[in-house]
Amino acid sequence: MLKDINDYLLLQINRFPNLKGRLVKLIDFSFEFRKVAAGNLTRNPAFILHVMRSKVIAKPGTLGFGAVFNPGVLLENGRIIMVAKGQLVPWFKTGGTQRKFYLKGKPTVFLLDQKTDIQEKHIITDILDFPEEERWAIEDTRMFWWKGRKMVNHSLVMIGPVDGVDNQVAVKSALSVLENEARTFRFCGFPQVDFPVQNFEKNWVYKESENELLLFYSISPFRVLRLENENNLEFKSIINQPLSSKITNPGGFGTMVSFSANPVDFDENYWLMIVHQIANKISGRCYYHWVVLINKATVIPERMSSKPVFSGMGARGRTPGVRYISSVLRVDDEILFFAGEGDVHVTVTRKPVKTIIKDMVDL
Repeated sequence: MLKDINDYLLLQINRFPNLKGRLVKLIDFSFEFRKVAAGNLTRNPAFILHVMRSKVIAKPGTLGFGAVFNPGVLLENGRIIMVAKGQLVPWFKTGGTQRKFYLKGKPTVFLLDQKTDIQEKHIITDILDFPEEERWAIEDTRMFWWKGRKMVNHSLVMIGPVDGVDNQVAVKSALSVLENEARTFRFCGFPQVDFPVQNFEKNWVYKESENELLLFYSISPFRVLRLENENNLEFKSIINQPLSSKITNPGGFGTMVSFSANPVDFDENYWLMIVHQIANKISGRCYYHWVVLINKATVIPERMSSKPVFSGMGARGRTPGVRYISSVLRVDDEILFFAGEGDVHVTVTRKPVKTIIKDMVDL
């Protein structure tokens, strides 16, 4: 009976091609925006608190970009240097005729005081020594010190045709350096590791320690490498071991746990690191972040926040759940968490160190 009704309805719809076209567009529209609609219904309680506790540094329109997000930060001479991705058009608006703007943009630099008020901002126009034989885009800029240089670890997205449309064909973890008073972005190369890697690699993070450079590759297994040859960026594994499920599946979502931000000094004994795990909801991806303390002597995680310090719900922008902590700083008795929100904003949230310590549990 139901099949007969279905066949009859399809027959009638096919008799009116204009009506059929409008119905198809309506269905496509509902599928495209169902996540936004569901997200707006579920995020609003969290959104009010989040807006009160966080500060917007960059938003759509900043420096003429449609999106500025996922910043890296360093503290230098009392000022905060921030490097973020600027995109001409947000990625979710680059379909159809707008595809020519897909991943188009340049790194941006902001100089902030310790209150995170902007003192200066500009677009990096000198981008040097990058691969010339491929089309690429810079994403997920993070920063760390190495031998007095302002290093940027970032993703280099390789762009090519997929089913006739420009898309990501590979993502490589890359290293660059900020030069000329943070106005030049110079490519250093692709780190070489001593094991096979995948075609899409992201979220490698770094820390300088006692004149050595450490690369943190994965949580499960916990894999750390040390720079052996600076000329060709060759790294060698020094730790490769399993960890407790407290850190390999902290949210119980069964999804991958990845590094979010480069480790920073927390105190004399520990580095502070952020990890994240994604929960898949009807509203789309929802990011959850935890604080991890790594023993400087053993380079092993020892303590972790008992619950997420941030969830994506409440994030600004069109993509509910996307609040990505990409960098942290300790300034006096506070931790500053810098985030990309909705893939269009840069925000910062402060938390007292004592609050972070109070929530820690042993691994």
